[in-house]
Amino acid sequence: MNIVTAGMLVSFSGIIVVCLGLFGILPNTNQTLNYVFIGIGWVFILIGIVIRIIGMKLERKNK
Repeated sequence: MNIVTAGMLVSFSGIIVVCLGLFGILPNTNQTLNYVFIGIGWVFILIGIVIRIIGMKLERKNK
């Protein structure tokens, strides 16, 4: 698995967590915990984007 694929998997997992938080499917006790899940999902999305950018730069540099 290359680094770009790993970045995409991290981003997709973040998107899934955000969608589950928005639609209220995650088991939560209050609205604040729902916002925490959405925030964690956005962090995963941003980390995945950074990983993909770094991977694309490395691939471009190696060619």
